[in-house]
Amino acid sequence: MTSKNTVYKLYADIIPVKGYSRSILFDVTKNKYWYIPDALYEILTKEIDFEDLNALYPDDPGILKEYKNFLQKNDLIFEIAPDEINAFPPIDMKWHSPSVITNMIIDVDYETSFASLSKINVEIGKLGVEAILFRCFSETKLRELKKYITCLSEDASNRVRDIQLEISIPEKSNSEKTIADLKKLAKLPIVSRVTIYTLNERLLTAPVEDSKIQVLEKSIKGPENCGVIQGNLDSVNLEIISESRHHNSCLNCKLSIDRSGNIKNCPSMEQDFGNLENTRLEESLHHKDFRRYWNLTKDSIEGCKDCEFRYVCTDCRAYTERTDTNKAGLDISKPLKCGYDPYTGEWEEWSTHPLKQKAIQHYGMEEYI
Repeated sequence: MTSKNTVYKLYADIIPVKGYSRSILFDVTKNKYWYIPDALYEILTKEIDFEDLNALYPDDPGILKEYKNFLQKNDLIFEIAPDEINAFPPIDMKWHSPSVITNMIIDVDYETSFASLSKINVEIGKLGVEAILFRCFSETKLRELKKYITCLSEDASNRVRDIQLEISIPEKSNSEKTIADLKKLAKLPIVSRVTIYTLNERLLTAPVEDSKIQVLEKSIKGPENCGVIQGNLDSVNLEIISESRHHNSCLNCKLSIDRSGNIKNCPSMEQDFGNLENTRLEESLHHKDFRRYWNLTKDSIEGCKDCEFRYVCTDCRAYTERTDTNKAGLDISKPLKCGYDPYTGEWEEWSTHPLKQKAIQHYGMEEYI
């Protein structure tokens, strides 16, 4: 039975994040979340004494009772004696990786040289790369890509444990041959997902037998289509939240190779740090600008710093609204392709927003919208 000296405390794996118009609770163990009013967030930042709160807010007993019922119903709080509070410290939010580079994006097009890509296989292992996303914009390169991914999966010297593939298939395509190759790729244990972007009716209507393969009705022409901020929260976990609190949620510990073999932070960004033909990956890492965005968090980005999604949302520095820079010369503007307004709590189509049109024109992005 609850005594007068009993208080409540959030479970350590429940992470509250304050936004401008509302806040959110993330359960990093159960991969769940709940929207809450900012008033409840303020209550949850310390031990919760509902008796004291009722005395402090005598006109709001109904709301406090509603808050308590919500927290107990969803198993978000537990009872504890005040003198035992320090026995339940907060969860450690530090982020660390033994890898120099944790993830890569490699773009593949008709001009991609797999002979050049094969040069970096040893370095991929030395850098400790754990995950690679291949984005293929040329159906004719799929056979070579399949051979390359198979080679990586069989290389015991690297630490890659997850490979994902995104491929754009034209509306008029020899889809049967392509699908056969993709199915073979999906059977590799190291491949966790194959996403097909197409307007090909045959592909869109054919049943997909492999759960790893997803077919989406969308035309993707190149890296210019990336950077769209989605409103779905598919993955809520401690690693994502802790990394985002201390580092950039897209560029931290990332290295990318564009379709021409240029070494970049992201294939969509303009600056490169050499080419595979004449530059080793390690040389690129020593360039003074390579890591400049790694520690730019959402707490420093205009608009994002007031958003309740900021620790579970990716951050695009390739395409921004181009409105703000900080003292170090870093672009701290809101991502261009985000349609969420944290001040109203509403989503809208980003590409039609009048304040984004100037940036859209700057990037020459009209044809990709």
